[in-house]
Amino acid sequence: MRMIISGRHLEVTPGIRAHAEKKIGKIKKYFDQIAEVYITLSAQHVKTGKVHTADVLVYVNGSKIKAKVEDIDLYAAIDEVVDVLEKQLTKHKEKLRDNNHATGLKKFDYNVETGSITREKTSRIIPTRIMAKPMEVGEAILQMETMGKKFYIFMNAETEELNVVYKRRDGDYSHVEAGWE
Repeated sequence: MRMIISGRHLEVTPGIRAHAEKKIGKIKKYFDQIAEVYITLSAQHVKTGKVHTADVLVYVNGSKIKAKVEDIDLYAAIDEVVDVLEKQLTKHKEKLRDNNHATGLKKFDYNVETGSITREKTSRIIPTRIMAKPMEVGEAILQMETMGKKFYIFMNAETEELNVVYKRRDGDYSHVEAGWE
């Protein structure tokens, strides 16, 4: 885990750096795959005095987890931001675990001859019925955009066959027609 500590309107002394590294280093036990941690410590003058902010950005498994805490005392802000991060990392880990359990529906198969048990992932096919009304290609693109979809299946009014329109990555639209040769 790489830790980058910077200060905004605040000099990061060796004591502050050591405290931040020690406290924020504890989040490793909540999640193994933490790549980088960016810690920004700042001070701001307000009417009531100085307010210190501990802003932490954690890169985990391709995701970003962010926590920000303000307090009068900088050390207290660092301690509080660690508590917030612990909760967020635990929640993130549970979410990943729940997603893995949901997608990994497994089927056990017992072979009588060999006496072995094998595990296979099962995938389900969920049938979907669409009611495609006849329309022009331009109208289908308009329907797709207004519904906020990535593609739209429609009955082409000219050919009376099912067609698909979709938005390409470069921003243009593409039209797919069924063809027989």
